Amino acid sequence: MECISISHKTASSGVRERLYVPKEEAGDFLGKIRAVAGVEECVLLSTCNRTEIYVQGEGNSFRGLEEVLAGASGCAGEQIRNLIRRYQGRKALHHLFRVVCGMESMVIGEDEILGQVRDAYRYAKDAGYTGYELNSVFQAALACAKRVKTETMISKTAVSVATLAVNEVIHLPMTNKTVLLMGSSGKMGGIILKNLLSQKNIRIIATVRSHNGISHSGSAGIEHVDYQDRYASLEAADAVISATSSPHYTLTAGRVRAAIRTPKERLFLDISMPPDLDAEIGEMEHCRLVALDDIEKLAEDNNRLKQQAFADAGEILNEELEKICKVLAFHRFTEGDMHWKERYADCSAEKVLYLLRDKLDSDSFEAVLKALDGAMT
Repeated sequence: MECISISHKTASSGVRERLYVPKEEAGDFLGKIRAVAGVEECVLLSTCNRTEIYVQGEGNSFRGLEEVLAGASGCAGEQIRNLIRRYQGRKALHHLFRVVCGMESMVIGEDEILGQVRDAYRYAKDAGYTGYELNSVFQAALACAKRVKTETMISKTAVSVATLAVNEVIHLPMTNKTVLLMGSSGKMGGIILKNLLSQKNIRIIATVRSHNGISHSGSAGIEHVDYQDRYASLEAADAVISATSSPHYTLTAGRVRAAIRTPKERLFLDISMPPDLDAEIGEMEHCRLVALDDIEKLAEDNNRLKQQAFADAGEILNEELEKICKVLAFHRFTEGDMHWKERYADCSAEKVLYLLRDKLDSDSFEAVLKALDGAMT
């Protein structure tokens, strides 16, 4: 297996935005990947923090994968090569397991990545782009992540991007806060809304689009306003959070400047990819803009608290990785020789042991003998 990865560890949010592949384009993108010489199976994972391609096939596919990514993003091939990390064989498996377990996330242990990988795998599988190898690998990685979540504190102590964003609102100096939330009907916006509702003394103004059938009458703790009236709601807001999937800015600096009359401190939180908020808003007087790159800095302190859980997760990961490597090795052996059972039918146990003794190093041979001794007791 091979993997190329561009993530928050290697690229800024602006570059990641150019490399992001929206769901509606994933099918065509996977088709281009499979057209690369030697690629037999492929899965695409594209989120706001990473774009990764996993392939199984014959030979080295890195150059072809780089060209596909460069063509889709409009980035120069040299720029792509400077940004990506390449993984092959066991290292590619190890990287995937770390990603699914939340160990490579901006916020260590966050839960969203598990669902994102599951969805990416299912999409590729349903579209016919996976086979035995990637099916086995992704299923094993997802099972490993569930075990890590159950047996360690890495997820139980996790602080998601959404929670970090809400914490910024909570720490605002005023006792009573008004929050304008755009994108509350989406996945991330829904998490933010739930977190806000769990807090005291927070008034929530949530935008809705007039054509989506949502009532504007409001519900427990929420005041709904039409999305078209979002600028009119800025005057009352102490904090503005935008979490939409819009291809356009939800707020531009010029219209924000015109809408605000009271010179009070306001917090603007942008956790979307591509960005929802005009970066120039952060340059306006009394306005503080926190974007995805800033959330990464907020995550650093949280991640330091999880080092023991991180170590525990690493042990589980290595155990599960060892299992799948054995499964794949045995499958390749049996697939390579369909008549292996007949070939070894007349081979005595003594002959097999002498063969292994001569072919293996001492540690490996001792491990085989221990395994055989354990199997006989």
